[in-house]
Parts: sequence; C-alpha cells; structure tokens
Amino acid sequence: MMRVTTNSTIYTYQKNLLKTSNQLYSAMNAMMSGRNFDSYSADPAAATRAFQIHSSLNATNAQASNNQTVHKKFSTAWDVADDVIDMVTDLGVSPTMKGLNDPSGLSTLNTQGDVIFSGAESIIQSLNSKYDNSFIFGGADTENPPFAIETVGDKHYLTYRNVRIDDPDPNYYTQTYHDANGNEVLDKDGNALTNQQMMDSWKDEHMYVDIGIGFQLDKNGKVVDSTAFDSAISGVDFVGGTGLDGDGDPNNAISIMLRLSEIFRGYDQETQTWSSAGDKEDAQRLLNKLNAAQDQLSNQYTQLDTQAKFLETNQSQLESTFYSLNTELNSVEKIDEVEAILTLVSAQTSYNAAIQVGANVVPQSLMDYLN
Repeated sequence: MMRVTTNSTIYTYQKNLLKTSNQLYSAMNAMMSGRNFDSYSADPAAATRAFQIHSSLNATNAQASNNQTVHKKFSTAWDVADDVIDMVTDLGVSPTMKGLNDPSGLSTLNTQGDVIFSGAESIIQSLNSKYDNSFIFGGADTENPPFAIETVGDKHYLTYRNVRIDDPDPNYYTQTYHDANGNEVLDKDGNALTNQQMMDSWKDEHMYVDIGIGFQLDKNGKVVDSTAFDSAISGVDFVGGTGLDGDGDPNNAISIMLRLSEIFRGYDQETQTWSSAGDKEDAQRLLNKLNAAQDQLSNQYTQLDTQAKFLETNQSQLESTFYSLNTELNSVEKIDEVEAILTLVSAQTSYNAAIQVGANVVPQSLMDYLN
C-alpha cells in the first residue's frame, strides 16, 4: 500500500493549478489579441509561413500600385492619341483640302495655312501632356517637355528632346547635341555626343516597372525585358518616326503639317505665285502622306489601347492575388472565434475546478483549524 503524503498532494495540486492557470491565460490572451500566436517560439512553422505571406503581400501591394500608376499613364496617353487623331483630321487634312479645292481659286490658302500651323502647335501641346507631374511622351525623360517647334527664317522644324527629327541637312546630325539647358552630353569616354548619336540612344531607352510578371535581372544586372513592363512611351515613334522618305518629305504627321503651312502661307495672293516652300502639286503630295501618317497614329492608338487593357487585366489579377494571400494570412495568424470561445470556457471551467479542489483536498494548517 502506497502512502500519499501531504507534501506530495500539495505539490501535485500546485502543478495542476499552474497548468490550468497558464491555459486560462493563453485562452484569454488569444481572445484579446485575436492571434493564434504572439511569438515565433509559440508556433515556429506558422510564424515562418506568416512572414513569407507578409513579404508576398508587401510585394503584391507595391506591384499593384506600380500597375495602377502605369495604367493611368497609358490611359491618359490613349485619350491624348484620340484627340491628336481628331486634330490631324480637323486642323490638318480638312483645311488642306479646303485650300486646294477652294471654288473661288486659291484665295484662302494663307488663312488655311495659319489654321494648319495652329493645328500643329495644338498637337504639340497635347503631346506635351503630363500625368502625375511627368511628361507622358518623353520616353525615359519625364522631366522636360519632349516636343517643340524650332523656327529658322521661314522654315519650321519639329524637335524632340531638343533635336530636329527630320532636318534635310545631314550636317545637322553631326553637330554636338545640347540638352534643354544648353549642356553637352558626354559618353563613357568623355566625348560629346552628336545629335544623331543621341537619337540613336533614345531607341534603346526603357523604363521598366515591376508589375508582378516575374521581375528578374540578368547576369549583367539588367532587367530581363520579358519579366517587367516598359512604361516609356516614345513620342517620336508615336508621331511617325524620324527622318525623310524617298521624296524628301517628313515621315511624321506634325512635320507634314508644318510643311503644308509653309506652302500655303508662302502663296502670294496678289501675284498668285507659289514660294520656294512648294506649290499645289507639293501640297497634294503631302496631303496624301498626311493621310498615311494619320493611319500610323491610329496604329499607335490601337497599341496604347492594347497595353492599357493588359494593365487593367493585370490589375485585377494582382487584386485577386492580394485577396488570396490576405485570406491565407488570416487563417494562419487569426483565431477562429468560435473555437477560441469554447477553449476559453473550457479553460475557465478547468481553473474553477482546480480552485475548488484546492479548497476541499488540500489539508488545512493548524492555524486554519484553530480559527
């Protein structure tokens, strides 16, 4: 027969009481904090997974913010493109046709030339639009307005980032480039770049943004283009490109309009003679090319629309990913309230029972007996 001593009884009781107290404290703490664990040691596996989810949530949130910004930029560019196409029609094609088909002769040519020139200026103002305080069509340069008209005598040149994009004089492109502040741009060897070299460098410009399509760098530290979105919009590509065609005419719609305005404004109403800028035949040829350049603008408009829709779809995907991650995080970190309440009630019952056992089982001291 085994004898149970008083000390043994008290020790066992204190041990069980401490255990039930800890259980009650844990249950109460879970209810108040709403968390399954409050330290890494409490549940290492769950804490590790929670850390991973938090990291993914932060990345997804940043990607969604990037995507939203770029989407708004491309949506704004899409709206501008729509306006530019209309302006080419209303302020380029229409006044040219009116001037060439005037039933009273060519009496309105000068006026129509002014309209065409104003139209070119209006298009440039639209292409110098900003989104979020950044110029949209400046490629990788978002700090300076990309387009301007440079006037030399009676000639007008469209410039992009301070370079004429279709000067017929080839010597112009061998000249040293100067930026909007009049500063030279040097290459890695310290040599000043020419206008042509700058134009060539702009063809390789990118503004990659991480929008959640697997952003990666290659071994040289450069972004793998298939894993990021290029948010740069080249204005010079948008208007039709640089240089002249086989006839010596500009490729882009704005420069064609400037040439048409020079021809029309150069016509002498009194002597009914054309200037060195061109004649009716030249104007008709440029009108046909203006229509072709407008088609190029329409292609750019379609491309912007496609990119904007892709960004919209990607935004929905990122939002869905964020929701799924957040749901998983809640399942890892957050308590099940019903289960937590039942656990708390059970812990409270166990604790009360332990207290009651102590009152009935633990022997009283001599002083307790005398009292």
